[in-house]
Amino acid sequence: MLTRVLCLSLLAPAALVAPQDAVAEIATRLRNPKLTLDERIALEEKLLAFGENGARTLQKIVEERIQRTDEHVKKTEKAYLADFEKAARKLVEGRLDKAALAEIETARKAVLDLSKDAALSKERIHNEGDPAREKLSKLLFVQLDQILEARPELAATRDTLSNELFDIEQDHALWQRCNWGIPEKKRGKPLADPVNRWPELEQAEAWACLMATPMSDGDRDVFAKNRAMAPELAEPEEAAGILDLNRLRVLLGLNALLCDVKLCAAARDHSNDMRTLGFFAHESPVPGKKTPWDRAARFGTSAGAENIAAGQQTGADANLAWWYSPGHHKNMLGSHARMALGRSEHLWTQMFG
Repeated sequence: MLTRVLCLSLLAPAALVAPQDAVAEIATRLRNPKLTLDERIALEEKLLAFGENGARTLQKIVEERIQRTDEHVKKTEKAYLADFEKAARKLVEGRLDKAALAEIETARKAVLDLSKDAALSKERIHNEGDPAREKLSKLLFVQLDQILEARPELAATRDTLSNELFDIEQDHALWQRCNWGIPEKKRGKPLADPVNRWPELEQAEAWACLMATPMSDGDRDVFAKNRAMAPELAEPEEAAGILDLNRLRVLLGLNALLCDVKLCAAARDHSNDMRTLGFFAHESPVPGKKTPWDRAARFGTSAGAENIAAGQQTGADANLAWWYSPGHHKNMLGSHARMALGRSEHLWTQMFG
């Protein structure tokens, strides 16, 4: 990997005037793949010092470099993710012998029976629910580091992708710097910003890990639909909180819940009312919004249960707070088909239907 540190300045030195053959000679040298990083940077700086002509020439070279690297990344990434998905499934399947399946059944029964117990308490959730949940997680969930440890060749490919995507980001920054040496009216079409490429790969890995969890085809369909609907929600933590609860539900053998976007709007609206009006309750003082059912109806949907929380920074944190609260715990593990999560700063409303 070639690593560069770009020191960008809006004030560039006066451009030198160079004959075309000098620019061409430097361009030829820059295309030599055996150049060291220091040699390459020195030649790039020489071209940039030649003003518009040098900037245009360097920009073309950088575009070619980005294109070559990008083509390799796309091909490598496709093969990597296919192998990663297979490895994730194989790792989980390898754990599920007869004894493990019996453990899963026992642990699920312990949590679900506890959730229905009239004597459910925070202490019992800690002492009985948490150990069963932890055992299920170890058997049914797979983590990135576990896959990479089991398949060192995948870890090596991942490092290659990381390095090449970093190189693309660095070259993209250099391409933009070249633009500063070209009159604005003469600049070409901007290149796609690569800043999200690595996070997108990480998201694909997380999705592959999730899909390796044993679940029904119907649950997989719900996860896929919720993923497609996520951009419709006001902020990522609402979608993340819905995903987090559904992971818990399938871990316990319960059905995944479909995201109800309208119900999310109702939940978010209640969170906002609580924040702006200074109350914290299921019953709202706002006319027409007194009950959760009233609020759901205002947004064209329906609801059967509601949880509220305050002070959490993420959807997963809100779910964890509700997990240890008996009434909210029962709601999260209830017989529902739909769910919603709505946030207003530190206030959260979760609804089910």
